[in-house]
Amino acid sequence: MSITVFNDADLLRLEQLLTPLSASGSTMRPDEVQGFFAALASGPDAVDADFWLEDVLGDAPAFENPDDQAELKVLLQKLFDATRDALAAGEELDLILYADEDSEEEGEPDYWPWANAYLYALDLVDTDWFEVAEEDEGFESLMMPMLVLGGAFEDEEGGEDLLTFTDEEVEGYKEELNDALVAVFSYWRAKEKAPSTVRREGDKVGRNDPCPCGSGKKYKACCGSN
Repeated sequence: MSITVFNDADLLRLEQLLTPLSASGSTMRPDEVQGFFAALASGPDAVDADFWLEDVLGDAPAFENPDDQAELKVLLQKLFDATRDALAAGEELDLILYADEDSEEEGEPDYWPWANAYLYALDLVDTDWFEVAEEDEGFESLMMPMLVLGGAFEDEEGGEDLLTFTDEEVEGYKEELNDALVAVFSYWRAKEKAPSTVRREGDKVGRNDPCPCGSGKKYKACCGSN
């Protein structure tokens, strides 16, 4: 399998194009874009640039240079493809993370924007992941690193959080993030390949019962003979 490579030069150029736009608006930063793409590439919904480009750009103003706009689209598609290909190959993502400005430790990577953008993607796709996976007890466990790091259990209105986690637990989820991303991607691929159950509508027709097609013959001598 050929894996698309998104290298350091690509990231630098993406930062040059996106970061000024994201500084004062709703345009995603490169770390958010990668988290957003990781979810979109993992789930059961087929998406393309027409689906995700508007959300990535947010309220960005029109580009003065059409070449910059075209280059940005190419770089974003390359990052999407590289993210999808790495997950499909079971490889760890080279996570795009920036320093946490609120951390006391200098250079501490901030996982929240990345994981929160991952969760944001789940609000946009047609499939409700948790509803579809409701009967699969292990699915929520697979999602825990993204849920915890993305703030899913935090009360946005300043009240009491739904769940709280120790610093050690949070650090553990950071370490588990890449494995969880691959596991969720694999979960949905297995779900796609699982045979669907065809449920019979109406009562079962016996071999000696009249054929439901209305021929007057017994089922075994009519439609049931095929």
